[in-house]
Amino acid sequence: MTNIISRIGKPIKQWFIQDFDQTSEELDAPFKNNMLVVATLIVAVTFQTGINPPGGAWEETKDGHEAGKAIFACHKIPFHIFLILNTLAFSMSTQIILRLVYNRKLYFEVVVATVSMVATYDTAVWSLSPEKDVKFRYVCLAALFPYLWRLSYQTFKTFMCSSRQSSTK
Repeated sequence: MTNIISRIGKPIKQWFIQDFDQTSEELDAPFKNNMLVVATLIVAVTFQTGINPPGGAWEETKDGHEAGKAIFACHKIPFHIFLILNTLAFSMSTQIILRLVYNRKLYFEVVVATVSMVATYDTAVWSLSPEKDVKFRYVCLAALFPYLWRLSYQTFKTFMCSSRQSSTK
């Protein structure tokens, strides 16, 4: 049982520490800083478009439209595509930020701020979307996809490495 827990825990830990060569940390610092800036800009833009969608929101309830709901939602398929892709970019960028600040000072505070921002984004998207039209589960899947993909990738990579090491012994 301990072996199973350690095999599952290892990919989760590597989720945050992989893809960086520890010996060239100083050489990678400009790259990491640039990636942090780019990811932060993407988060800012996608957050803003999530809480203030293109076209704005209806000001009054009339003609079958509810006040406070996104005008763009009248075009159901483009609106859903917009929400899914915007959420995917937002989520992927928050993952990059968390990855780049892992094991740094104030990491816990960054995680709390990021989780709070994600909750705010989700609440805003949910409140702006017409309840009967939005396939909110697809938006949730888009938000979770980067994290599930990274976890799956790391799990596969860890099991492949451990199976290769077992076969060479």
